[in-house]
Amino acid sequence: MPEEPSVDIDALRERFPWVGLATFDEDLSARYRELMAASRRDHEIVEAIEAARRSA
Repeated sequence: MPEEPSVDIDALRERFPWVGLATFDEDLSARYRELMAASRRDHEIVEAIEAARRSA
């Protein structure tokens, strides 16, 4: 089996400065779920407004 290539963390951070700045834990997952729920509500509101305009 081939050996895994090593990762140069410093080079990675030079190219992508945000690497390592965020934690990927339950807080991030909870925030994602909140954003998706808000997006669905907003989409439903826009659909209702568009339906009302079409029927007017």
